[in-house]
Amino acid sequence: MAKKSKTNKKGNKEVLINKKETKKDVKNGVEEKNEFMRLVKIILIVTAIFAVFYVVTIIVTNRAEAAKAKEEVANEEEKEDVDIQYRDIMIGTLLSKSGTYYVLIYDADEVRSDEYDALVLAVSSNEDSPKIYKANLTDSFNKKYLSKEENYYVDDISKFKVKGTTLVKVVDGKVDAAFDNYEAIKNKLKELS
Repeated sequence: MAKKSKTNKKGNKEVLINKKETKKDVKNGVEEKNEFMRLVKIILIVTAIFAVFYVVTIIVTNRAEAAKAKEEVANEEEKEDVDIQYRDIMIGTLLSKSGTYYVLIYDADEVRSDEYDALVLAVSSNEDSPKIYKANLTDSFNKKYLSKEENYYVDDISKFKVKGTTLVKVVDGKVDAAFDNYEAIKNKLKELS
């Protein structure tokens, strides 16, 4: 900046500043301040954008985890429902489960098979009833247990034989009771439901 000196009436020297140069300096200072403010604004905007993305990411992650937890709970409930419902088993595994349960050994081609299914479903829907399984005699693995003479109370399952539809009560791996006619099976299933 160019400074000029001038002597005033009293003999003192005065320093004169060029007005054009002063305006430039002020203008440069204002521009520098404006650039600094722009930089601060940009930094704040970028920080705000990152903060928004961070919050959105946390929300999405929490919702995904909540949905996953909800799905796991639903799967656990579904597994529990499967345990309540009846399921088909092979006669060869008839004595392999522990506890007390029933097995309805039936011929799927029998006229009363739908009625048996309904009765078994009624038993299965009652939480207090023992588990009930079904074994289909038309299944190739179960055909060898069909015979002209029954043999229910065995220690070796390979010697087990039925003549037709039979409801078997199993207690701790041993046949405890067998019901082998329509009326006895129907009455027992109604009693269990």
